[in-house]
Formats: sequence, structure tokens, C-alpha cells
Amino acid sequence: MTLHLARIGGLIILLVLCTFYPFLPGEYDGLAVPLSALAQTFAMVGLLLVPVGVLWLAYELRKRARRKRNLPTKARGSYFALASMVASSIVAIAVSLGAFMGRSLSLGFLTLALWLYIVLRLMPRLKLLKKAEAENLNPAPLYLVFIPSVVFILQITLAAPAREFSRNRAIAQSAELMKDIEEFHTRHGRYPSFLQAVNKDYHPSVVGIEQFHYAPNGDAYNLFFEQPTFLFDFGIREIVMYNKLDEHLMMSHAAWILTGASEELEARQGWHTVHKASSPHWKYFWFD
Repeated sequence: MTLHLARIGGLIILLVLCTFYPFLPGEYDGLAVPLSALAQTFAMVGLLLVPVGVLWLAYELRKRARRKRNLPTKARGSYFALASMVASSIVAIAVSLGAFMGRSLSLGFLTLALWLYIVLRLMPRLKLLKKAEAENLNPAPLYLVFIPSVVFILQITLAAPAREFSRNRAIAQSAELMKDIEEFHTRHGRYPSFLQAVNKDYHPSVVGIEQFHYAPNGDAYNLFFEQPTFLFDFGIREIVMYNKLDEHLMMSHAAWILTGASEELEARQGWHTVHKASSPHWKYFWFD
């Protein structure tokens, strides 16, 4: 049983690390956000496994208690095992669909292939369980109960601190870029027209944030990046932006810039919520 508890703890740690990987310090990793989405989808949809696991665990404990009293117990373990296989298949399909929707086909197919492999490995054990149940407590329901529930609770609890940490770190990492932009302005009397280049040179140093974006804006400029979000943010995209004159401008659609009158741009940017960040002149916008 100790080995199984260690495995459960290890899987919980792995899933939590995958969940918060995009919010950790480090170089940008394009797989970080899809991998986090997989872990989040598993925890959310995986809650379907908890009722099955609770009922199965109750059966196992009752069976064990009756055997200690030398009382007969009708074998029902195979039914719970089959129910858990069906529920787990639903979870695996949901996780794969989440990967496909996140434009990570390789992770989606890999998830399905891994689940198919696990099913093939477990089928012989299911057949053996139908013939005879082990006298010891079956550890399978512990996996079903604790892994999705603990991971989901940790995701909910740590989401806000993780988001705040990564946002503040990326903002802090922008200091060198802003210093160089202001030095350019001092030398040339204007801000640079663009900063597009093959090598970015200035990095947010957050795993899930690819780069800083720069755009001149009147007598100042906008410097912004896209912050990773969570599935329970329900499709929100977060844009974190700096403008020293507090004239932040971020459009939901490029076509609006081309087709709308200039005086209409500020009124129809497309975001539904704006917050002040912890640093002066930084704000973050939530788009649907």
C-alpha cells in the first residue's frame, strides 16, 4: 500500500507541475500551455471518477470488515472496475478533445494512444477480478478518489497566485527593454517605429509567455504580452500592457483598426474587463 500511496503522490505532483508549468520562470516552451490544458482538463473532467472511486472504496472497506468477522460478501469488485474503465475512457476522450481544440494534435493523439495502451494492460486484470477478488484492499479506488480531487483543489487554490507571479515577473523582465526604448527616444527625439527582428533579444523569462510586443502610440508607446490563463477562466485571453501616459489601446480585431474611425477606436477595443497591475502604468485586459 505504501508503494501505491507514493505513486498517487507522484502523479499528483506531476499533474500540478504540468498545470503551472506555463507560469514558472524559464525560457518559452511552446508545449507548456497545451500540456497545462491537458492537466487542467483531466482534473476537471476527472471529477467524474471520484463518485465511482468513493463507492468502490466503501465496498472494499465493507468487504474487508466482513471478512475479518468471517462473514460472506458478494463479489462486486469487477462491476466497479468496469464502471471506472468507462468513466476513465470518457475522461481520456475529453482530455484528447481538449488537446485538439488547443491545436495540439500530437498531444491529443498521444493521450488516446496512451489510454488505449493502459486499457489493453488492464483488461487481463479485469478478467481475473471477475473470477476471484484479492483478499487485500484494492488500491484502485484510492487513485480514482485522490488524484483528480486533490489536483483540482490545488489548481483552484494556486491559480491566482500563479497568475500574479508570472505577470509580475514578466513585467519586471521588461525593465531593460523599456530602458533601451527610452534611451533611443533621448538620442533620436522619437520612439522607434518598430521592433520586429529575427532575434528578439528581450525575453519575458516566463515559460508560457513567448515575447514582448511593441507598438508606437501617439507621444508614447504600448508594450504588451499575453499572459497564460486557466480553463476555468472560460475562454478569457489576458493582455498585459504598459503605457506611460496611461493611453492603453488594445483592439480585439485588427480589422477594427482598418475600418473604424480613429475617434471610435478607444470606445470599441473589445475587452470586457480591465485591471491595474501592481506596477505603475501597467494594466491587464480580459478579452473573450
